[in-house]
Amino acid sequence: MWYDNPAAASAAIALDPRGRVLLVRRAIDPGRGQWALPAGFQEAWESAAQTAERELREECGVEAQALELYDLLRVEHADRRPLNLAIYLCAVLEGEPRAGDDALEAAWFELSALPEPLAFENRERILAPLEHDTRYLRALQRIAAMSETTRQAPSAAPSVSYRDAGVDIDKKYSAVERATPAIRATFTPGVVGDVGAFGGLFDLARAGVGRGLLVASADGVGTKLEVAKRARVHHTVGRDLVNHCVNDILVQGARPLFFLDYVAVGTMAPDVVAELIRGCADGCRENDCALLGGETAEMPGLYAPGDFDLAGFIVGVVEPDKLLDGSRVQPGDVLLGLPSAGLHTNGYSLARKILFDVLGLDVDSRPAELEGRSVGEALLAEHRSYLRVLWPLLERGAIRAMAHITGGGLVDNLPRVLGGCDALIDRDSWTPPALFRYLCKAGGVEREESYQVLNMGVGMALIVEPRLVAEVSAHLAQAGEASWKLGEIVAGSGVVRFAR
Repeated sequence: MWYDNPAAASAAIALDPRGRVLLVRRAIDPGRGQWALPAGFQEAWESAAQTAERELREECGVEAQALELYDLLRVEHADRRPLNLAIYLCAVLEGEPRAGDDALEAAWFELSALPEPLAFENRERILAPLEHDTRYLRALQRIAAMSETTRQAPSAAPSVSYRDAGVDIDKKYSAVERATPAIRATFTPGVVGDVGAFGGLFDLARAGVGRGLLVASADGVGTKLEVAKRARVHHTVGRDLVNHCVNDILVQGARPLFFLDYVAVGTMAPDVVAELIRGCADGCRENDCALLGGETAEMPGLYAPGDFDLAGFIVGVVEPDKLLDGSRVQPGDVLLGLPSAGLHTNGYSLARKILFDVLGLDVDSRPAELEGRSVGEALLAEHRSYLRVLWPLLERGAIRAMAHITGGGLVDNLPRVLGGCDALIDRDSWTPPALFRYLCKAGGVEREESYQVLNMGVGMALIVEPRLVAEVSAHLAQAGEASWKLGEIVAGSGVVRFAR
């Protein structure tokens, strides 16, 4: 008999801190009496992630949070129509498994001791590869952090998360993952690497149009622009934008060639737009980069009067033998941290939520916790460029890899260059600056989230082989650049771990 169903469904890989997976023994066809992942059809009013969370609640009696999209599958079964299945890694927040709707039994299982039989190819297509997937390890880190938080005494401060501030990192990664097949379908012979690097690589020789590797990146300033509007300071965010883009290609060993800006406004304000572009020009000049062109768009109806947005696009070049891609990283290498000047250009939705909404401050407020600076001064501290201080080290091959610590913090940016190794970071090796301590305390931000949303005072991380650490540190000190041993590289699977 055909089982009538819509085209979309979600399944939940619900994990506990031990890495066990939650399965249900089905009470209905197809798969009656067999064990399977909790799953169900997506309702019109919910997202696929919400479907996974709902099915865990209804079938297993537990409250859970979807952490990350794991896979999208087209599932064929003889007893029902084909369907598209979204599979989410989930963390169980509370409740003990018990049989609920459509389930005879619900129980935890080790991945090495899954029950027989498993329905819907859950073993072969989904669970068998799971243990060796970096997303599984990342999920276990987050689940362990959640468990640690629940054991701690509750804070007197209200707890504010990035999601509370309107930004859902997991949904961003989900969107990119969904778009990845379409992106890959555009790749021509000149494309080097895959989706996910700091900058995209294009080999001119492979494309038959020259020599060298072009490195390109695009970014925006984010909701730091809202702070600039409040403070009526418009010239610094252009430099923020250029420096951010410069750093994103610098970590692959590239020097910038040219930059393009994009400014969008609701109604044309010539003084504001001129200041935004002047800031971009200042940043380009300071980084020996041409402001080659751009676009200014007036879009009433899409942007409100007084609103504006700013984005930029950079192209640089690196010789193939000097490309930094993480392939040379080895266990035993040393991690060095270089300080940020502040939030740089990430985490501003969370910061604004805490400072302006929760605490009721404005840009001119000077809370004692900011050690003499106003809120506006602390938030508008410019995103640093590390080009001038690091370029001599890159030219002599003294750095094995680098990570620009932007959105996603240390947790999500370092894995881009770790290859098959792990980064073991000592959080006691530095003290986050006053702004970060104030935000985390006032907002009750969970410790693990703070290191994934904010840079916590680390703007750039260098990976250096042990014999060159003294040389690199001496160069940095002579250039007036602070640095410290942030941690070390150890054998692993490409994730960040914290020693303390």
